[in-house]
Amino acid sequence: MKHISRLQSSILAAAMTFCLAQAALAQDVKLNGAASVVTDLVAPHQAAVEKATGYTLVVDKSNAGKGLIDLIDGKCDAAMASASLDATVKAAKSAGLTKAVPDLKMHVIAKSEVVFVVHPSNPVKSLTWEQIKDIHTGKIVNWKDVGGKDLPITVYTDAKASATRGLIKQVVMANGEYAASAKAVGFVKEVNDKVAVDASGIGGLGLGFVDPAQVTIVATKKIERPLGFITVGAPSTPMQKVMAAFKTASGN
Repeated sequence: MKHISRLQSSILAAAMTFCLAQAALAQDVKLNGAASVVTDLVAPHQAAVEKATGYTLVVDKSNAGKGLIDLIDGKCDAAMASASLDATVKAAKSAGLTKAVPDLKMHVIAKSEVVFVVHPSNPVKSLTWEQIKDIHTGKIVNWKDVGGKDLPITVYTDAKASATRGLIKQVVMANGEYAASAKAVGFVKEVNDKVAVDASGIGGLGLGFVDPAQVTIVATKKIERPLGFITVGAPSTPMQKVMAAFKTASGN
């Protein structure tokens, strides 16, 4: 009987180990934040990452500012960000962050590009950063001042809590303020959609959200941005594995 009891104990221990291993493999990793990271990085490689790690990715697409607030509130394992850590923190504050900012770490996985688009009927095909800055700050208000038609300019921007908007403000606008007339949309893809039906429109957005059949990309100096994840302190072991898998899947 004693021998059987030991055998049963061994079987039970093995079963428990197996169950714990299976539970670990079935663990969810929650990623909240920037839509650009979802479109350009997470969505294309999610299946490969889940297969490589055994984790299920639970993705909440919003914007970088909201994602960072969720991270600080403990609602996710990492915030998805498509701009620098500084720009993302500013975006979170625009979205209502009032808590003290903890020790945040930015983990860049890949890079993408931000571009400016106009309506296809607009004869303006190129702009300098200085011209874009003056348009977004309200110093230039008519397309005729940059070689276009005699038409008032309508600036469309991503949501105020967006890192894309923050990146444009930081890099192109030299931290100047957007004109009060600038129209913030609810979701970055709407910048494309608004400009597509507005001959007076211009807007900056991630290249992945541009529909070339609807809008025209304005030639200007390249605006590169990071795509990655923000963690509070060092990433957890599951998050480390997920990030490594994304790097492998994306070839970075």
